Amino acid sequence: MKTKLYLALFCVAFFWGTTFLGIRIGVETIPPFILAGIRNLISGSIIFCYLLFQKKLEKVSLRQLLRSFILAILMIVLANGLTTYAEKYITSGLASLISTLTPFCVLILNLTMGYEKLSVKTILGIFLGMLGIFLIYQTSLTDLLIPEYRHGIYALLLAILAWSVGTLLMKRGSENSLTMLMNICVQMLIAGVILTSIQFYLTPDVSVSRWSAQSIFALIYLALFGSVVGYVAFSYLLTQLPSTKVVVLSYINLVVALFLGWLILDEVITSRIITATILIISGVVVVNYKKQNKI
Repeated sequence: MKTKLYLALFCVAFFWGTTFLGIRIGVETIPPFILAGIRNLISGSIIFCYLLFQKKLEKVSLRQLLRSFILAILMIVLANGLTTYAEKYITSGLASLISTLTPFCVLILNLTMGYEKLSVKTILGIFLGMLGIFLIYQTSLTDLLIPEYRHGIYALLLAILAWSVGTLLMKRGSENSLTMLMNICVQMLIAGVILTSIQFYLTPDVSVSRWSAQSIFALIYLALFGSVVGYVAFSYLLTQLPSTKVVVLSYINLVVALFLGWLILDEVITSRIITATILIISGVVVVNYKKQNKI
């Protein structure tokens, strides 16, 4: 059991860190929503074929379908779709940095709903994280005057909120729900259709001939390792660990994403970004240093 848990932790920590790079390369020539849509259609179909081959397909009730639909909207259409859209206008490193707000967002939601109690360590952790975010934007406020950059930031913030709400929903109210793989399969197929439809609505004349080999390879990688491996591992971890313990892995994602962005895309890592990263990670370490009552 521990081996399976550690393997899932590695998959979420490492492979989801690489997805920021994959998305950035993918959106260079593939429209963002169709990239996210096809990615989920491929991964959903792979899981469907696996369940079919293993004879583990389940009958889906209306209530189960509704729950999967809500999770698909929150976790994939909004969270994954808007993150993909955001990386059309901001770097993969910056996207990963902003995504480190996820644990704080989950923590605040837990506090608001009474699942956790406010403590000195919690306040200190939030302060360190917010200080790190402040350092990132202290000299970049003028960038918000650029419409595309601003849209990317706003889209990513909305994605973080949707992911946080979806995480709590996945963790709670799971009685009478589908098995993990069947639930993921339904979510991905629903989200894939919605995301692809959104892109064709926005840009009806999508030209596949303009897609580069690198972007297509990134799409396939995202489908296999970002969605099938990563999302399945994440869903499994939510059944084994508290939600705030699981989302804290976004800080390892940050290190992986920053390094790969620097190594492959020549994205700049300044001393200010390094300091901000240390502050943000320190904030999460402080918050999670002592075991707390979490959902």
